[in-house]
Amino acid sequence: MLARLLDMLHTGEVELALLWDYRWNRVTDDSLAVTHLLNDPTVLVVPATSTFLDQPETRLSSLAEQHWIIRADNHPVADVLRRSCRLAGFEPRIAYESHDYQEAQAMVAAGLGIAIAPRLALTNRRNDVRLMRFGSDVPAPVRRILLARPKNRTPTPAALAMAEIPRTVAAGFMEGDLDRVQLG
Repeated sequence: MLARLLDMLHTGEVELALLWDYRWNRVTDDSLAVTHLLNDPTVLVVPATSTFLDQPETRLSSLAEQHWIIRADNHPVADVLRRSCRLAGFEPRIAYESHDYQEAQAMVAAGLGIAIAPRLALTNRRNDVRLMRFGSDVPAPVRRILLARPKNRTPTPAALAMAEIPRTVAAGFMEGDLDRVQLG
């Protein structure tokens, strides 16, 4: 998807694109003007009845025996899970693959496993799952949300006006304010 969006920016098919990256796969294209809008931390998704919720902190390393719901089709969040688990000293035990975050939440709620997701992907959280911060043993991977446009083209008035929308929305979701996407 990223390659397609970059191609559309380069060919002029679109003037603006919302992109995201992680520290290990930064968008580095010198032909683009890229604005960092906000950081979106990764959270754990557990059933609402999980005993993990009773603990002050759940370290990722303590989840080595858990079954995981992973995003399908080599989704980048699957890479986030694998990288995080390796940092915690284990390979995740993949139980199921999901095709979207709603499906992953349903699988977690049914007790088929636990999952991770970017917090903003869960603004429509089901009432039978809970979100938890990563424990202190492994830092939560952070997805940067970016707005990109070609450097070599002057933005049209429509693109300038449109660019204000994600900037305004992002300002309402500054890192501390992301807690509005209920944890616990």
